[in-house]
Amino acid sequence: MYEPPSEHLVRQLTELQLCHPRDLRRARSRVRRLSFDLPAFDSVWIDSLVQLRLLTPYQAKKLEIGQGESLRIGPFVAIDELGRSKHGSTILARRLNRRDRCVVRRERLPIDRVTETARQMELVLERLKGFVHPYLVVPHEILPTENNELVLISRYVPGLPLNELLIRRGRFPATIVVEIGRQLLEGLAALNSRSLVHGDIRLSNIRLTESGLAVLVNGGVRQVIRPFPSIHDALPVDHYDGMAPELIGTGAASTASSELYSLGCVLWQLLAGRPPFVSADPLVKIASHQTQTIDDVRKWAPDTPAMLADSIRQLTSPSPSMRPRSFEEVLQHWGAPSSHGRSRIRQFRRLFNGAMPHFSEPAADSRMGTWVWTAAAVVAVATGLALSYDNGLRNELLNVAKNVGAITQPTRDQQNDTKPVDKLDGSLAHRSGEFIPLPPPSDDGVILLTQHGPYEATNVSLDRRLSIRGSIGVAAEIHVGNAPLNLASDDVVLENVTIRRSESAELDMVAMVTVRSRSLQILNCEISNSEIDRDSVEASPVRPGVAAVAWISQQAHDPKTAEITIRNSAFHGNGVSVALVQTPRSVSVENTLKTGAGALLTLGTKCLATEFAVQLDQVTLRDSGSMLWIAGDYARSKGAPSIAIQAKNCVFQLDRPDSGLIVIDSDRPRSDIAKSIEMKSHESVVEPGTVLLTAFDRSRNRLEPQDDEQFEGLVATEIKFAGADIRSASDSSVAHLAGPRTSEKSQPGIDARRLGTTTPRLPNP
Repeated sequence: MYEPPSEHLVRQLTELQLCHPRDLRRARSRVRRLSFDLPAFDSVWIDSLVQLRLLTPYQAKKLEIGQGESLRIGPFVAIDELGRSKHGSTILARRLNRRDRCVVRRERLPIDRVTETARQMELVLERLKGFVHPYLVVPHEILPTENNELVLISRYVPGLPLNELLIRRGRFPATIVVEIGRQLLEGLAALNSRSLVHGDIRLSNIRLTESGLAVLVNGGVRQVIRPFPSIHDALPVDHYDGMAPELIGTGAASTASSELYSLGCVLWQLLAGRPPFVSADPLVKIASHQTQTIDDVRKWAPDTPAMLADSIRQLTSPSPSMRPRSFEEVLQHWGAPSSHGRSRIRQFRRLFNGAMPHFSEPAADSRMGTWVWTAAAVVAVATGLALSYDNGLRNELLNVAKNVGAITQPTRDQQNDTKPVDKLDGSLAHRSGEFIPLPPPSDDGVILLTQHGPYEATNVSLDRRLSIRGSIGVAAEIHVGNAPLNLASDDVVLENVTIRRSESAELDMVAMVTVRSRSLQILNCEISNSEIDRDSVEASPVRPGVAAVAWISQQAHDPKTAEITIRNSAFHGNGVSVALVQTPRSVSVENTLKTGAGALLTLGTKCLATEFAVQLDQVTLRDSGSMLWIAGDYARSKGAPSIAIQAKNCVFQLDRPDSGLIVIDSDRPRSDIAKSIEMKSHESVVEPGTVLLTAFDRSRNRLEPQDDEQFEGLVATEIKFAGADIRSASDSSVAHLAGPRTSEKSQPGIDARRLGTTTPRLPNP
């Protein structure tokens, strides 16, 4: 039975501009179907209008329970409720006679505080006049009210809060966390330029939009409404997840330093998937922030890049004096937001649009992740450096480690001395104003390079882990002149640095970097050797050249536990990339580019034949020497263990395809030489005509091809690179392969976006 809506409902719908008479006429047929032969009560009309999307469920509920008048908030009409707390609510609304949306925040206050709070808010709005920022939302209007409410208007950001996304997804990739941090830092810096702070940095106040923006909402509100929060405010427990210790019980107002602490807690939580201190009791959280130091995030997210973890550790330091001095200082190290970063967040955000988000990448990027932090392998392409081991390389490296330890072991007094240390021969280090001395290590063994440089190579020895690291956003460069960079430590890490050797450097140098350690990591680095005259060496298959890195185990009699990892790095110029004086347990290389004559990896004449594995993932050799040049017991001892090589998604393009992907070098080559190598490949390619295994005949100074039946899975195909510049990561990406692919994955070889330090990353992932 058809009955028109009540006059009361029609009047409310008209006054609130929710629908027009023509909309009611459109709803008639739907009302008839819903009511059948029953009277068409107002509830049926309301349901029909919801189905026609003329009313929202929130509006319908208010109308059905007789609270339609509450939808009117001054000159605004409510669309939906975004949030509610003990003290008020947040409403999505639109201004009457307009279609654009806004957010109305209604905050109940004690009656004696309303007038003063409104006055303080007016002062804040005066400072914010004309302020618009893509990464920050602040109130721009205050509505007069006759009750004890403060009503604030701000722009609407159509995004999902990070706390909801974290529940749905689990911990975020490091690259996404970095991009979110950059955007929030820029927004907070802009707000601070108006002499204001946000005051309420937490996951639920950060929206992630589909356009790739991380937007911090409610800026400047909490400082006015609750400038000194306490346990008695009965706030949601997440309000206390990032409360800086200096604000607790002191009556102090938020500052840029306390904001950095809160931001560090937010980034920590995104990486770890949980707050720094887990408790449902606000008092426990407050006490924890005041009495404890937040754990290194790598305890809960071990794949977090060291640079990101260290930066967050600084942000969350209990002492304000130990935190960065400003948002701008952090941005200087992290780098400014970019369109590329927004694109990455946009792609990540799209993964949530389905009923169940699908994530094909691991928790850490992947390229920042997304960083893929799995170990993958190194290899090497040949050079005559293997021949030089018998002529003193091993002894020289031993002397380096010995002398470095005697000369440069830092004391606490020396750590405050910025003068360069002496060289091994006792002469003073070069003091040219062109170069900067390396700073002394911190207490935790980190040499942080905060300037572009160039820094001068010198000698450093520690009895603990040693890291030489370029700051985020700084393309730190170390210059190698007539002496190498000599490092001796339990574990050595080179991260986010460029090491260059000048053309005027000594030609008889063994290596640009000599390392004595138990383990070695080369992460996000570029090591560039000066070019030599290729014509002068064309007659010999053994190419001379200075090694980029030469390594010897700190445990000279037992190097079998040592591991070497190279990731997201590039080696340019003639010479070996990594020369091994002893045999480690494994070498892994991921997303690494090698150009120029010389092997990627060499095993010297003193290397003993033990179980040894080489793993390669997304490695590109372009116009390069061999992948691996082998001397020592592997090359001469019959029955010695085979070197196990796994190559995944690699591209091997040699400057001389007939020289051999792998070269065996020995005066007395083993009779079962083919058994010295076992290589299994997946989606890896070589150019047609490439000889896979050769033996170097010293007496005739030539290479002899060998049986290559032990090579599995390599595909010979024409390889086309993206450009002509072999030193360019983007140009050295594969543009086309003539042969078929067995998967739909992108082309093999390097991922240029994650490679090197031209734009330092905490990325990337």
